[in-house]
Amino acid sequence: MSENTPAAPRAALAVAKAIRTITVPPVMVAGLILILYFARGEMFRSWVDLAASLVGLAIFPVLAYPLSVAIPAVHKGGRAAQRSLAMYLSVAGYAGVFLYGLLAHVETGLMLIYTAYLLSVVLLVFINKVIRIRASGHGCSVTGPLVLTCYFLGMGGIIAGIALWGAILWASLVRKSHTLREFLLGSATCVVGFFIALIFWH
Repeated sequence: MSENTPAAPRAALAVAKAIRTITVPPVMVAGLILILYFARGEMFRSWVDLAASLVGLAIFPVLAYPLSVAIPAVHKGGRAAQRSLAMYLSVAGYAGVFLYGLLAHVETGLMLIYTAYLLSVVLLVFINKVIRIRASGHGCSVTGPLVLTCYFLGMGGIIAGIALWGAILWASLVRKSHTLREFLLGSATCVVGFFIALIFWH
């Protein structure tokens, strides 16, 4: 960055980068699962439910990063190809943990989470790949944990969730990672997925 860059924009970009880095989707969903594990332990029958949730929702999608280096076609495609791979791996991970939930008869709260994530990513793929309208995967992925935290933890989760969502939106706009429309559409996709899941599991 040029030495002539004004101090305020440079500081804003640094803060925005830190927010975006800290709130990457795998970290956000892992945080959600761990918070619920300690705050709402009755949702988990054993450590197996915890492990399955973390693997399907957080670890599996992040495999796009090492795989993008190992797969030449993805590596050559750059960041766009990496994002596409991450989206498809998210579908696989979410579908896998959803099937685990059905077969293992996990608690209703966990099934709500699994269903909301699966519906959200399916809707996101449909919007981006079929309709060809760009909706932010980051916006969708960070909204999920915030909406679910609000649902399960009440007012404390709502206040923290709104503040964090606002900070992530600001960071995305400052860094020009997404337009306002793309971020809001991604977030709306997640909210729709959540409410559909709520109809099934309420």
